Amino acid sequence: MESRLPRPKITLKKTISTIDMNTKSTNDKTAKEEGGNPTSTSVATKSSMAPTTSHTITKSLKENKPVTLVRSKTLATITHSNNVKAIKRVGTIITHGESKKPCLKPVVAKAVTNKTNSKALMTNNTANKINNKVIQNNTDKSDKLKKWDLRGRLAQTSDKLSIAQKKSKDIESKYSEMQELVNTLKASEAVYKTKAEKLEDSNNILTNEVQTLTTEISTMKKHQDDLAKHLKESEDLCTNITCALNEYKEKCKTQGTLLSEQTIELKTLKADLELQKQINENLSNVREQLQTLTYKMDKECRLLHNNIQELKGNIRVFCRVRPRTPKEVEQMKALCNINYVDDCTIEVSKLDGSDAVSCGGKQRAIKQEFSFDKVFTHKASQEDIFEELSLLVQSALEGYNVCVFAYGQTGSGKTYTMEGECELQTEGMIPRTVRRIFKEMKQFELLGWEYQIKASFLEIYNEHIIDLLDSHSKTHEIRMVDSKGQDLYVSNLRIEEIHNPEELHKCLQIAQRNRAVGATQSNERSSRSHSVTRIQLIGTHSKKQEVSIGNLNLVDLAGSERLKSEETIRTTETKNINKSLANLGNVILALLKKQEHIPYRNSKLTHLLMPSLGGNSKTLMLLNISPLAECYNETLNSLRFASNVNNCKTGNVKRSRMLLQNASN
Repeated sequence: MESRLPRPKITLKKTISTIDMNTKSTNDKTAKEEGGNPTSTSVATKSSMAPTTSHTITKSLKENKPVTLVRSKTLATITHSNNVKAIKRVGTIITHGESKKPCLKPVVAKAVTNKTNSKALMTNNTANKINNKVIQNNTDKSDKLKKWDLRGRLAQTSDKLSIAQKKSKDIESKYSEMQELVNTLKASEAVYKTKAEKLEDSNNILTNEVQTLTTEISTMKKHQDDLAKHLKESEDLCTNITCALNEYKEKCKTQGTLLSEQTIELKTLKADLELQKQINENLSNVREQLQTLTYKMDKECRLLHNNIQELKGNIRVFCRVRPRTPKEVEQMKALCNINYVDDCTIEVSKLDGSDAVSCGGKQRAIKQEFSFDKVFTHKASQEDIFEELSLLVQSALEGYNVCVFAYGQTGSGKTYTMEGECELQTEGMIPRTVRRIFKEMKQFELLGWEYQIKASFLEIYNEHIIDLLDSHSKTHEIRMVDSKGQDLYVSNLRIEEIHNPEELHKCLQIAQRNRAVGATQSNERSSRSHSVTRIQLIGTHSKKQEVSIGNLNLVDLAGSERLKSEETIRTTETKNINKSLANLGNVILALLKKQEHIPYRNSKLTHLLMPSLGGNSKTLMLLNISPLAECYNETLNSLRFASNVNNCKTGNVKRSRMLLQNASN
């Protein structure tokens, strides 16, 4: 039966945002309570609301049309009793067609199905809300029905019962569907949990692999950059090497041509070399023959040279007159009358007032004549004197003992004659002797001789021997080498081995600085000691097995002078100098008289010169005299002493030459 009440016209407008939020919240709550996924609840609601009203509401929502609810007509509207309240019936919703059951699948729905399920849930929720409102309206109307309206109330309750039955059926169907869906979801949940765990493990493995790969990629990038740089460098090197290789190829070509030319030259040179070898063999044979001849000729020449020296005398005296100094020229000092008769004779005279007057009215001069082996005028140079001395240097290299000593008054030029000055033209006898030794050594080396030179420097000051090369004070004594010969040596004396002239010049300069020098009335820098330069020449001939030892003594004696009252400070020095020179004169007189005892040991000077004066040495005395008139008396004394020395004659001098085996023993 249809109710007589007018049908309510209810329009539902589309409110998507609020419905979506409500459905979402309700679905989330139900999913949390059941412990399942929110997607499963949304699917369940969709399936439960699908029959009955869901189709129509969803259709109307899709088409954006208002949904109309028609109220059913009841008897209560026609007959109203006083006791029964009027019950308002809920209008049934007209559905077109059969209700479609939801399509349930065990697999999780895709994104599109999730969207449709959410829309279906929205429409179901709206439909439930509308039904609830209709039921409330009907209950409100039934409350308004009066108690006496039993039919209306019966109809109302029957309607309610039918609705409740429908609801229970729907709920049961929904529950069964939901139960099935829950079971399927639980099964799928376990599967997906295992899958998710596997995927997480694989994800962790992949993340680790990604990290390792990223590090490897970074290292590979760095390595790639390094390789790129290395490649550029190698390319540059390759280009340079190719250029160099091309150059070397060109050089190789040129070298190949040169090599071919040189091989031809080498063949020709080999042929020439064989010829030269034959020529050299012949020349070497000739050379050996010539060496033997030259050795014999040199031996004969040395014997002749020695014979000439012995004929001249083993003790020779040279006299040298020094020129005036610039200071003496300025002071206009008077000179002696010196006349050079010939190269070996000198005549000295001085004006004397006590003598008789000559026919011309002039005073007669006292003339005294002295003859020596050689006389050098005031114009003679150092080189002229050394020409005569150089023959004795050769004798020293041959193995003879040679002694050269300068004698004269203080200021007569002894030190200048022996040492000279720094310039080559004014060098003295000692530096020139050193140069001549090394020059002669080269010629002796051609004959097969090798020389060793040793030098020592000493002075006799106040009858004490002092080493001029050693600053430390030591006691030095003159001793005999052996009991057989007359060779002497000085103990604790420093001996230097000389390899070149410069080394000997340095030693000579040190000795000159250390020598005792003082100022006197005759000379500002007078030598107050006897200086002795000893040079030992040891020559060895390996082929002939011979050794020659020659000693060269170069002595610069102190100046002989009389003691004056103004020079009392130098009393002891002058006494010792004059004593040693007087003893030297006594030795020469004893030699002239050929006495058995010759007083060599009365002074250090005569003891040191014993081998030179005793006959085992070739001795040269360089007498130096002054041309001044004030030195006339000292000049006469020096000339007399030198003439006595020149009259001394010694025996034949022997050279110290022995076999090499005896020398080693």
